[in-house]
Amino acid sequence: MSVRPFFVSFVLVVAQFATHTLRSHAQSADLAIDTLTETAIANQMVELRISADAKVLDAANPFDSDEIDLWVTITPPRGRAFKVPAFWYQDFDAGLKPVGAGEWRARFTPAQRGVWRAAAKRIGDTLVSDSVSIDVQPAAEPGRGFVRINPRNPRYFAYDNGDLYFPIGLNLGWATGQDQIVLQDYERWFDRLAANGGNIARIWMASWSFGLEWKDTGLGDYRARMKQAWLLDQVFKMAEKRGIAIMLCLLNHGAFSESVNPEWKDNPYNAVNGGMLKTPQDFVSDEAARALFKRRVRYIAARWSYSTSLFAWEWWNEVNWTPIADTDLRPWIKEMTEHLRQFDPYAHLVTNSHANAATTTLWRMPELSFAQEHDYSGNDPLTVLKTSYDRIGATIDKNAKPILMAEHGVSASGADAQLIARELVHFHNSIWSAPFLGYAGTGMYWWWDSLVDPRGLWGEYGRLAEFIRDVDIAALTPATLYAGQGAKASALRNRTVALVWVRQNEYDASEVMRAFEKAQREALKANKKLNDWQYQPAAAPSRTLTVTGLTKGNYVLGIFSPQSGKWLVQRPLTVLDGNAYVPLPEYSADLAVRLEKK
Repeated sequence: MSVRPFFVSFVLVVAQFATHTLRSHAQSADLAIDTLTETAIANQMVELRISADAKVLDAANPFDSDEIDLWVTITPPRGRAFKVPAFWYQDFDAGLKPVGAGEWRARFTPAQRGVWRAAAKRIGDTLVSDSVSIDVQPAAEPGRGFVRINPRNPRYFAYDNGDLYFPIGLNLGWATGQDQIVLQDYERWFDRLAANGGNIARIWMASWSFGLEWKDTGLGDYRARMKQAWLLDQVFKMAEKRGIAIMLCLLNHGAFSESVNPEWKDNPYNAVNGGMLKTPQDFVSDEAARALFKRRVRYIAARWSYSTSLFAWEWWNEVNWTPIADTDLRPWIKEMTEHLRQFDPYAHLVTNSHANAATTTLWRMPELSFAQEHDYSGNDPLTVLKTSYDRIGATIDKNAKPILMAEHGVSASGADAQLIARELVHFHNSIWSAPFLGYAGTGMYWWWDSLVDPRGLWGEYGRLAEFIRDVDIAALTPATLYAGQGAKASALRNRTVALVWVRQNEYDASEVMRAFEKAQREALKANKKLNDWQYQPAAAPSRTLTVTGLTKGNYVLGIFSPQSGKWLVQRPLTVLDGNAYVPLPEYSADLAVRLEKK
């Protein structure tokens, strides 16, 4: 019997097996890649797993790219291929117990439908995989993409598809408890924020929350913090489902401060803990420290840069509370941002923050996409935010970058339970003041856990969202109008649209304090207790608001109550001489006026 027919058949079988590629799995002799996402959808995360025979992907430290540097090349159906770094992943169950062994994963977000391809490669040798095919289906609704600087007006933000992104929201820095409480907190907060038109949350990667590296990890190996990474994964997934963007703060000031919220004594970079630094300011200049932080940056970008809900990377929270000088921070920001860009193919926005109304020329750096203000002065937001906006704007050219009021509160010491009326007025004014002064979003309040959520104040965001609904704020310019004695009127307008916020001068936290102290004195004189005291300014008389700078024609007038969230007036109005004359009803705090040409 001849062996040739058998040999030919065997070769054909082998050839057929070798050329057979499943949609979800591809493997070479060295490396395998498969798709963990059951149904790939445009503008949603696709997750990949990279594996190999034997122990060729094992590493003493899987977070050290000098030891193992694994990348995936992503090829879209149309357009250029790009690369994403892989990262070490440990799964957890609902009880936050580890599931299985760790493994290598990679994530990307396909921007279009069609067949995408992915192939893995380990840098430095010939370890490669075959290409896996991923059939990306269209989304039920077109995706908006990632947040960018608005190309029509760089003072604002926009999505990839051109839609305005106007941040409405607050700080949700960390959860009130540990483990399962983390997810319960964020689910509740996100649900309530999204239900009221909110779309942004600022979150810290602090040592007590989502930080990857601290005294329990040592430097450069994050296996002891994989639970925190998994929890942050879930927070991002929650945000994505609800249309909420996250400003992710990578470093909090206390970790490198010996005076303000000091944590330096527990920092693994500290020489007393086995690190290489004698002082916290050496963090930005020491070569070994910079190399180790770059390792952390690579991991963070590899794991979360895929997300359309990542609004921006924030390098530092209030870095001026550390001993690091701007002159030393400048080259560090430049170096770290260039390093970050290698691992973030989506080029997310980048920012930084200073405390205590600090002005810094760092805002001019091209590496920083926008500026932000933090204020706890307790002063009238209409005054202090205007001063801050003009000060920062003069530093950076206010027409060149957006400015956000990213932290705000009456006091940095916390919400005052004894004088909650002052907190409520300041919180309300924070939300409404910032947009009308030119900021790129609402004031982002700080006391989410002691004021906003416990007192159910989420509706405040919904009222502003309702008033500005479907208005392209990036097409408007801030202006001041005359509102009559005892009131202020701040406007956003162009020739055919005007949004005006009219507020009594008495509706301010400092006026609340004066009224409270007066009531205290009167109660003491009458030998009475001051129980359940509330603040209500006297009603402003009816008057006419003149909105200038409009073209003549027929308009739709709306008068809105920021207190109740109801439209009080909706009717036609005719402009004849460039001015709209709007009769205001009696009000005791504030009103909002909206004019749109038909």
